[in-house]
Parts: sequence; structure tokens; C-alpha cells
Amino acid sequence: MRGAPMQSIVKQLDTIIAHYERKEYDAAEKAADELIAAHPDFHRGQFMKAVILEETGRAGDAEKYYEKAGNRFTLLSRLALQLHESDPQRALKYYERVTKMDPQNNLLWFNLGSLYETMGRIDDARRCFRNLSPAKEVMSRILIPLGFMIFLASGAVMMIRRGETALTIVVIASAVFCLFWLKRDAGRAVQMIAKKNKYT
Repeated sequence: MRGAPMQSIVKQLDTIIAHYERKEYDAAEKAADELIAAHPDFHRGQFMKAVILEETGRAGDAEKYYEKAGNRFTLLSRLALQLHESDPQRALKYYERVTKMDPQNNLLWFNLGSLYETMGRIDDARRCFRNLSPAKEVMSRILIPLGFMIFLASGAVMMIRRGETALTIVVIASAVFCLFWLKRDAGRAVQMIAKKNKYT
């Protein structure tokens, strides 16, 4: 990217994505080529070029761009999430691919199952929800953040007793942040457990 303003790169990427989402493949590919020519090290430009080539029947040509794009799993996962609302059919294809790449990823199985459920494809939704591991979610989304929040709260109490006001404020702020994190993630964990129970 060599000194180029990041804002310009983001604008070019937004143009590519806007054309891509509308399936204006020629315009999207042209914009991707321009971005790659100007910034060959910008991995998302390489990735979008690969996706466009693949979706227009040139999977063989797409591979060399995927190789330059970096972490294919992360980028494909983000693409699936991006398309989740705007283009469910394309999102399904990418969710299916990334769940094969990481079959232990609860969030991807949950999103894929939810999409199938919304589309009325209940057997497919059941297959996805059965792959969920609720115990893993409870540990990572509830127990660990809860334990960390208790640790922070205990530390804040000790600091108050010692009269360390400035550090106490920082620790309390961290505990409050952790509480919001817990509230958000615990809700998702509960949803996953409910879906797992409903479809097993």
C-alpha cells in the first residue's frame, strides 16, 4: 500500500463489493483489477478478484488470487456473514464451504442452520444444529468471561481498600466492559443450546 491513503483503498474496495453484491461482475472485476494494479499487496483486493472469477465459472484462474489473499478461511467466513441478509443463496455456498474447513466452529454452524431454518429447509437446519457443541459455548462465552469479571471485581475491591483510586477506575471500567461482553455472548450461547435441544 506504500503510503497510499487507506481511505482511497477502502473506497475502491467498497466499489468492488457494491458491484459484486448486485452481481455486476464485469464492473466488479474491473474495479478489482484496478485495485490490484495499484495495491498488489492488499489481500482483500486479491480475495474479491478470486471470488468474482470463481462465481463466473473461472475457478482455475481464481486459485492464484486466493493464494495471494492470505487467510482464505477467515475471508470466506466474513463473506458468508456479509451475504447472510442480502443474498442468502450465495451465503449458503460459502457457509457450507467454511464449515467443511472448520467443522468445530459453532458460530458458523449456527448461522448456517439459522439461514436454512429461515428458508424452510428444516432437515438441513437440523443437520447444522446437531453439529453444535453447547458445552464449548458455555465455557467460552459464559464461564470464562464470568470468571474474568469476578476477578476484576475482586481486584477493584482490594484497590479501593488500599486507596488506589485511579487504578480502581480502570479495573471497574474493564469489569463493566466484560459485563457487556458476557451479556452479548451469553445470549448467543443460550440460543445455540435452544436450537441444539429443539432439533435433537
